[in-house]
Amino acid sequence: MEQKQWAVADIEVTMVDSHANMKIMSKKKTGQLMKIVVGLQNLRLTILHLNVTTLDDMVEEGSQLNSVDEIAAAVNQLLRKVQQELDYQLN
Repeated sequence: MEQKQWAVADIEVTMVDSHANMKIMSKKKTGQLMKIVVGLQNLRLTILHLNVTTLDDMVEEGSQLNSVDEIAAAVNQLLRKVQQELDYQLN
């Protein structure tokens, strides 16, 4: 009887010359990152750069921002304010 293996992560791989760029999206589990790094090394893949991002599907309880557009607008406003403060400090 054939046993099916279901994907445990979304994996995207792109190649340029002999360099592979991988994006792996999976649920966060304790010890997972180190095991992935060791596994990649065991596959004889050298890691040149490693970025890790964690995401939660919820907005913090106290937040008044409830949509993607509201969050994007608030972050844009924040970035404008930071840029203005930096410009003022330089002058």
